[in-house]
Amino acid sequence: DFKLLLVSEHDDIVNELKVVTKFVERTTGLESEVRLINGGLWKKQENFRASHPYSPDDYDKTSPLEQWKSQHPLGLQTITQMETKGPLSKEWVRNLLVNAMTSLSVSSLDLIDEEIQIQEYDDLGDGCVLMATWSEGSVFVLWDGRGHVDINLFAYEGLDSQKVKHFNYLFRSGTTLSTVLYDEQPRGFGRVVSYKHDFDPDVEPHWAQGK
Repeated sequence: DFKLLLVSEHDDIVNELKVVTKFVERTTGLESEVRLINGGLWKKQENFRASHPYSPDDYDKTSPLEQWKSQHPLGLQTITQMETKGPLSKEWVRNLLVNAMTSLSVSSLDLIDEEIQIQEYDDLGDGCVLMATWSEGSVFVLWDGRGHVDINLFAYEGLDSQKVKHFNYLFRSGTTLSTVLYDEQPRGFGRVVSYKHDFDPDVEPHWAQGK
């Protein structure tokens, strides 16, 4: 095992490195492996002045504005991953979901005339999948049979970051589960990138307005 550390100021260092490694392999029979390349920083140019400073008004906004107006955000989806080194079971995970759902105040869960059934699938692998759907949303819980849990929560109305955090807090109550990943995104159609509460199709975004 032979290691070599190189330092270079040449702009073409990557191509030169390829030539050197191929030469070493061909002449010695050794296999080379580039583990790490640090660099890529722009060289500082003293007293630099751009030939033409560009502003947002210099760019064509037609395509992004069409995409913006094509959005139809319908709801909010969140993905949460939790992990623990403590024990879990199918019954325990199901009880955690039931507790979180009954204690979470979401308008779509407040419909007293709609009974929400939790379906369980455990015929594949060591864990289980729990699924609860209703007319205004859904929640899916995946347990891998060990210490990892995924929660996929969606609702058309009444869901925001604080309520999801409360839901997750209730879900892991009484366990050693901790959140290792949390992600949220708007859902809808028309290449949605905006949250429903932030989007007004009748108002142009600030970057599309003229000077």
